[in-house]
Amino acid sequence: MRTSHRKHFIRTKASRKGAAFAEQRLIGLIGAGPAVGVTHTAVTMAGYLTGICRRRCAVLEWNDHGAFERLEESCLGKKNSGCCGSFRILDVDYYRNAGTETLVLCKKLGYQEVIVDYGAAAGGNQEEFFRCDRQFLLAGLSEWQTRVFLDTVGAWKRAGTGWETLAVFGSEETRKNMEKELGLSIRRVPVSVDAFTVTETVMEFYQQIL
Repeated sequence: MRTSHRKHFIRTKASRKGAAFAEQRLIGLIGAGPAVGVTHTAVTMAGYLTGICRRRCAVLEWNDHGAFERLEESCLGKKNSGCCGSFRILDVDYYRNAGTETLVLCKKLGYQEVIVDYGAAAGGNQEEFFRCDRQFLLAGLSEWQTRVFLDTVGAWKRAGTGWETLAVFGSEETRKNMEKELGLSIRRVPVSVDAFTVTETVMEFYQQIL
């Protein structure tokens, strides 16, 4: 449902919740393996925080996958020369090839939400990921992805950090079995064919977890 009343209700509720956020919140997304939906989730999450919560948001590509360059060329037609490798899509600023200097810049520029796409955990970005205010591990629940997910969770449970687990792909049966086996909650990210479209289901999901 996309009525103005419904939008007003969600935005009002989200805005009240957003008012309690810290001056700047760092949200880290990392995959247990490759191709588990990290970038797609980062884009959709940014769309929710910007379009619904009215937060000033940046998304950082802290990996070497090159997805943001392809994203820019696909949406804007060509690579531009924005500040520090940045470009804007639907009021969200995206930063290619990000690192510590980009985080410092985002602090100076006053972004309220900074979402960091760390790529796959095997890429060596786990230390930075664990420094985030919110930490989301994207699980791979397809048959060929479960082994690396199990290994990642096994190592991280011993570390005792405050990460949360999301899943984009894989069957419900596998998700429930993994929850029982690992003793943790694995939230199902709503299916969204277009990462830039924030549907009612997507709004309700991010309203619950953020």
